[in-house]
Amino acid sequence: MAVTRQRISSERSPQVSSPIQYVTENGFSIIRLTEVDGLENDSARNCRFLVRNERGSEREVTVHFEESLVAQIQSQCRKNQRRTRLLETSVLWVICAEQCLATYLWENDNYPDGGRLDIGELSVDALLLATHWSDQQGD
Repeated sequence: MAVTRQRISSERSPQVSSPIQYVTENGFSIIRLTEVDGLENDSARNCRFLVRNERGSEREVTVHFEESLVAQIQSQCRKNQRRTRLLETSVLWVICAEQCLATYLWENDNYPDGGRLDIGELSVDALLLATHWSDQQGD
């Protein structure tokens, strides 16, 4: 599945740079809501997106990582003797959530039921990325 990135114009504030829009091959656009409204930060518990289909219908979708997955990733980080703990607010969560949502939209050609996507496992590549991720400069 290919995902393209595009800048879109922000209708809410002309001074704010426009958010990045991810577009799936089957025409869904994914926008990080924190880049639009800035009201709350994404976390492992709650990553919010605005999803638009090719007909222009849009819905808000929340991606949530299950506690067991978060614990598994934290455990792997400790085993790899990371100097810093992976934070709940790490940008890694939104990156993984975005990829999981894009995959879901591509495979199901529809929005997640109830506007929520629960993630219980990640791909091997995403797990490897998570265990070596650092939000700190110089790590």
